[in-house]
Amino acid sequence: MANQYQLPEEVALDIYQDSMVALIENARKNKIDDLQSSINTYLIGIGKFMIYNYLNAQKKNKGINIDEINQDELLNFSTNDESLNGREIALKKAYESLGEQCRKILNLFYFENKKLEEIQQILRYENKDVLKSQKSRCISHLKKSLNHKK
Repeated sequence: MANQYQLPEEVALDIYQDSMVALIENARKNKIDDLQSSINTYLIGIGKFMIYNYLNAQKKNKGINIDEINQDELLNFSTNDESLNGREIALKKAYESLGEQCRKILNLFYFENKKLEEIQQILRYENKDVLKSQKSRCISHLKKSLNHKK
């Protein structure tokens, strides 16, 4: 289904993983006990919803593109706000608004150049895919926060 919308492969994989996580969480919360459809149809519905959310976010994305931010900008967070430009201040505030776990993951991955396997061990994640999904959600939260501050 993701191919129909020409999503980048990494986005499609993240949506697939997030859909599986949502399905598992809903199953654990007994929210799928009374389904009127098959599990497969339910999973496809979750994925379709996430794809539409992604596409809507892309249309509205007129703020700062996190992919264009270099590590030097993030490393300047320790300096005082007077030395930062408007873009750097917005990035700093968005980064600081993330939860502690997100900041840990992003620090380890982007600043310490740790591989996901290393981060999994350091932060004691049971599954690398869960960590990958969490990292993706952290980036999403950072992007949303940046775009709302514009």
